[in-house]
This record gives sequence, C-alpha cells and structure tokens, in this order.
Amino acid sequence: MGRYARVVVKLSGEAFAGTAGTAGTGTDPVCLAGLADEVASVHDLGVQTAMVVGGGNLFRGRLAGS
Repeated sequence: MGRYARVVVKLSGEAFAGTAGTAGTGTDPVCLAGLADEVASVHDLGVQTAMVVGGGNLFRGRLAGS
C-alpha cells in the first residue's frame, strides 16, 4: 500500500465546469470524465476514497431563476 490508506477528496462545483468557458453555468462532460479517471486511479491503488462534492453554484442558479 502507498503512503495513505484513506483520503477525502473535496471537489468544488466549479471544478466540473472545466476550462471551456462554462464556469458557474454547468458541467463539462470531458472534465467530469477526467476527474472520474483520476479518482478511479487512486482507488485502484487500494486507497479508500471518499468524496465531498459541491454544487452550490448550480443550486443558487436555479434559485436565481425563480
């Protein structure tokens, strides 16, 4: 086993937007796939992985339309 047996990954909702100019307005499927691959590679090393996922900007955006 590597250096850590367990990790917690905190991802901001803005991390899902990528760099395609969609920051704060949605998610980028390519960015999501890349993040998923990175987390899966850590898991494949035998590291127990927990994730805390944000999404406040998406939620607040829905409220703004009300």
